[in-house]
Amino acid sequence: MDEPEDTPLHEKDFHNILLWMPSWIGDVILVLPALSALREKFPHSRITAVAKAPADQLLSAHPAVDTVMQIPSSPNKGFLSGMRFACKLRKYQFDLGIVFPNSFHSALLLSLSGAKNRLGYDTEGREIFLTHLVKVTSHTKRTEYRVDYFFNLLASLKLDPDERRFQPLKKDQEKKVVEEFLEKIGWRENQFLIALHPGTSKPQRGWQVERFGILCQKLAKEYPVKIIVLGQEKEEELLAQICRFSPDHVVPQPGKMDLPEVAALLERSHLFIGNDSGIMHLASMVNTPVVGIFGPGSPLTSGPFMDPEKLEIVSKHFDCSPCRQKFFKECKPSPHNKPYCLEDISVKDVALAVERLLKKIEGKKVAGG
Repeated sequence: MDEPEDTPLHEKDFHNILLWMPSWIGDVILVLPALSALREKFPHSRITAVAKAPADQLLSAHPAVDTVMQIPSSPNKGFLSGMRFACKLRKYQFDLGIVFPNSFHSALLLSLSGAKNRLGYDTEGREIFLTHLVKVTSHTKRTEYRVDYFFNLLASLKLDPDERRFQPLKKDQEKKVVEEFLEKIGWRENQFLIALHPGTSKPQRGWQVERFGILCQKLAKEYPVKIIVLGQEKEEELLAQICRFSPDHVVPQPGKMDLPEVAALLERSHLFIGNDSGIMHLASMVNTPVVGIFGPGSPLTSGPFMDPEKLEIVSKHFDCSPCRQKFFKECKPSPHNKPYCLEDISVKDVALAVERLLKKIEGKKVAGG
């Protein structure tokens, strides 16, 4: 028997839930604590996540998700292919759809999926596509911590805030891949294993490559370490450039690792150092201590969701952060074509953050071999 239309969402028994996930890996990871609470609220519901590549790989390994569908990506027919994809979802008869991105386009596609109840933020003129709107201000969108922002979207479902957490990924095969890689590069148990990620979604958002290299050189001199530089196949030259600073201690990640394999490698690592990026959030998700380098972004809005004792943020805390990142219309570039919020971060700043974090990590004694 159908429930009355005016039944509050938290009193409805949803059997088939559709999640329209954000585009960026970091945002997808910051949704996961809310997803854990959603699964706790609806333990017997079927949860389907719609996501872009490569975030779909991560969600496929997540225990709270039953099914993952990849949003088609077509440079020439992106809008039309997305609409066709959304319309094909109607056959699944979703009784609840949740759209996490703020865009007009994502709400339109959710409505085309035919989900009976459609929940999303009241933004970008999306009222005609959603049945249940959550009020939000431009100030909140810009300043609220993303984990809270995504969780608050689900307030009408009355989820338990204590259930916000990261759940371990399913990664038995991935662990084998990582162990084989570590054996291949000659890593020894007495070496401190550091994962370093110099990449970002935009070159202007990343700390200078040369400074990453100098940092690796410094760490290799001071500690018994093996440093793995993470990056995609297209970043092969960038990784090689950093590895040349200390070739006996620094090695590149295998280019064909998928996200669950990278997550397994990060979990095996003792420390992560890198830019404000999706891979930084992946490290926090598997509970690896993080030294995060923030420039245009703000740790107050998009910092890692983790124990503060395992986190060190390196930032000059410019008043203009977080900015809209329309480089360089709002600020002048440095001689290295970086915003000064990154340009002003020195190798010493990051090295000191590493030192502070190592002192905080119990049982991780690396100094002196």
